[in-house]
Amino acid sequence: MAYVTYEKRGHVAIITLNRPERMNALGRALGAELREAEAEFVADDDVWIGIYTGAGDRAFCAGRDLKEAAEEEADDSASPVPAASPPISRFERVGADHGKPTIAAINGAAYGGGLEKALTCDIRICSENARMALAEVKVGLCPPGGSFNLPRLVGLSNAMWLLLSGEPVDAAEALRMGLVTRVTTLPDLMPAAIEMAETIAANAPLAVRATRKLAHIGLEVPLDYGRRMGAMLIESVWSSEDAVEGARAFAEKRAPEWQSR
Repeated sequence: MAYVTYEKRGHVAIITLNRPERMNALGRALGAELREAEAEFVADDDVWIGIYTGAGDRAFCAGRDLKEAAEEEADDSASPVPAASPPISRFERVGADHGKPTIAAINGAAYGGGLEKALTCDIRICSENARMALAEVKVGLCPPGGSFNLPRLVGLSNAMWLLLSGEPVDAAEALRMGLVTRVTTLPDLMPAAIEMAETIAANAPLAVRATRKLAHIGLEVPLDYGRRMGAMLIESVWSSEDAVEGARAFAEKRAPEWQSR
């Protein structure tokens, strides 16, 4: 793949948007390769957690490739056949859940769709030079994913300012409002992300995925209903082979050997 790289380090996958000369903007080719890399991430049972980042030191992802979009619109306007309206279904797929935990290592600008990709990750960290914005309203659009995700993460007032103004926030402000978990220097960003991913990957993958799912259920439904919905999932983890192995490894003072069952 020319615009996205996919790397495995043990149980950790690193997906890198690799078009730094365009600030890793989401053009058609990069978007197609990103979906290909994500499909590989989901299908590989030996990969338990993923890290998203961008190539270079300027941007995680600048969002939609507006230069490419303008060129395509110019071509469409020159065509005698009107371009079809985009189907609404393409917005329904924004932020599809891959079922595995993910970390966004935000190295520089994360604008529009770039920040929306980071918002779909379970954990976000950033470098000191990071700036983040959902600036769609400045170009006549609305954030198809961030409009739903951001208020859940940073509260309604913080989210409304970012969504309605389109103005960026720096790393310090992102940390203050809970948009990111940690701020590092740029050279320390990927080592920190990998260390965090390896810490999570050392835990039982069945338990990690179940705990992640339970947390999302808890956000989306009333507490009592969520507990009832999650009861069977909790029981499946507590009665798993990995639960037995975890207790045995603790008693024997050794590292557990997880089987994901």
